[in-house]
Amino acid sequence: MKTGSRKSRAAREGTTRSWSRALAARVMPLDGTDDSLARWIVPAVLIGVVAGAGAAALFGLLHLCTGWLLESVAGYWPYRTSADGGFRTMDDSVRPWAVPLVAAGGALVATVFALWLAPEARGHGTDAAIAAAHHDPTGMRGRVTVVKLVASALTIGSGGSGGTEGPAAQISAAFGSVIARRTGMSRQQARTALVIGLAAGVGAIFDAPFGGALLGAELLYRRSIDARVLPKAVIAAVAGWLVFGACYGFAPVLGRPEGGVGGAGGLLLVVLVGFAAGGAGRLYTACFYLVHTRVGERARRLSARIAAPTLAALLVGGLGLLVPGVLGTGYGVMEALTSRELLLGMPLAVVLALPVAKIAGTALSVGSGGSGGIFGPGMVVGAGVGAAVWRLAEPLGIAPHSPLVPVAVGMAACLGPVAHAPLGVTVMVAEMLGDASLLGPGLLAVLAASAVTGGTTLYRSQLDRMENEPGTPPAPPHQAGPASPPTAPQRPPLLLPPFPEPGSAPPRDSVAGRPPDPLAVKPPDPLTVKSPDALRD
Repeated sequence: MKTGSRKSRAAREGTTRSWSRALAARVMPLDGTDDSLARWIVPAVLIGVVAGAGAAALFGLLHLCTGWLLESVAGYWPYRTSADGGFRTMDDSVRPWAVPLVAAGGALVATVFALWLAPEARGHGTDAAIAAAHHDPTGMRGRVTVVKLVASALTIGSGGSGGTEGPAAQISAAFGSVIARRTGMSRQQARTALVIGLAAGVGAIFDAPFGGALLGAELLYRRSIDARVLPKAVIAAVAGWLVFGACYGFAPVLGRPEGGVGGAGGLLLVVLVGFAAGGAGRLYTACFYLVHTRVGERARRLSARIAAPTLAALLVGGLGLLVPGVLGTGYGVMEALTSRELLLGMPLAVVLALPVAKIAGTALSVGSGGSGGIFGPGMVVGAGVGAAVWRLAEPLGIAPHSPLVPVAVGMAACLGPVAHAPLGVTVMVAEMLGDASLLGPGLLAVLAASAVTGGTTLYRSQLDRMENEPGTPPAPPHQAGPASPPTAPQRPPLLLPPFPEPGSAPPRDSVAGRPPDPLAVKPPDPLTVKSPDALRD
């Protein structure tokens, strides 16, 4: 009986896979001979719709967990954004003793759930998606979508300091990877599907489709941008944004606050915020990986991997009672900092402590193995830096009337350089605030911050350049110069090594710069060895 049921199940799976690949062949050639934008319209829309639905599910479940765990059980009401049911300021907790306990309990349940079903769903998610895009774009398991969604909602909704973009990125990238695997796409097509899924998910969760599309093109490399995926990412991101907006509306995440640069003094303040935010970005990255590395070295046993996020959440819960914006995503406090009245009403000590506290809270919550993003908290840190600089400059008369511009450019300058996505992050900030006039000051602050951050990266799976991409095809003939007609059995002249000078040693295979031999048989890359589909899904 068992043998017969296994055979029938295998037959059904084979039929389903054949049907999906046959359907895919109608909308995309699986041999990769035609990779034009026209062929990608239908797949990009499909991936974007699924990614938008995943982002909507994450947003809704996080809203439920926050309302039930943090607000009802712990009696703590954090700042809330305009997009999350209307802006709301923070109220004091009626049961402060319960806040650390609820945060620890949520982290415990989320960690056990992730370790049981999909250990790769722990952590911040975006780096895992980048690594998969480079090394195994069809290897992300389908179950990661559900596990990451539930674990992140429990961790952040109970008070853990983390963002929604990391879970959205990993969930949407896994959708793209599964679709690519089920439809039999080539490796290069699968990589594109994963990247545009990531872009669509992040763009949807932040109501920033164009910033998300740019982010997808920039995020894989430290010194390059993959412009080839940009048109496809725009299609997928807009599709995901439409699906997410149909569920929760199309208003900017942080409302539409008003404010301007304020003349030459305001531009000087923008540059100062850029330098300060760049330093905060470096500190944020260093603290996160300090905790991440220490926990990885010492928490090798299963009990230790469960205990580390739980104890870290206990500490974060206590820290969140002292400094607003630490618990949860902190997006609501970003909107509060754009208001002159609310910012002046906060104690200066709290404003100055906010960036440091958010860095510590996120490093503990996510660096210890909890499930959440580190992209969004980086924006919160930058917003806190901009607010602190504005508060210090306001009595001197050199600050603009509204803190909007310093806060906004701080968001872009803290995150853009260390994520190596300056354009995507700057455009995303402008979309989140519904103000395109922030693009100019934002880019100025990002340039200033880049002088401080140097080569610091928040995502260690990023490659340096596109040329380092595994399996990168050779340059097209029109980019490599004129070629002489080949004669059989010669290989194409563009792939031949240069002739050695008379009297010099012949070139060796290990010499840097020699093109790869296309006729050589390469051993299989262990990173691309795939497990059976049944184990992935």
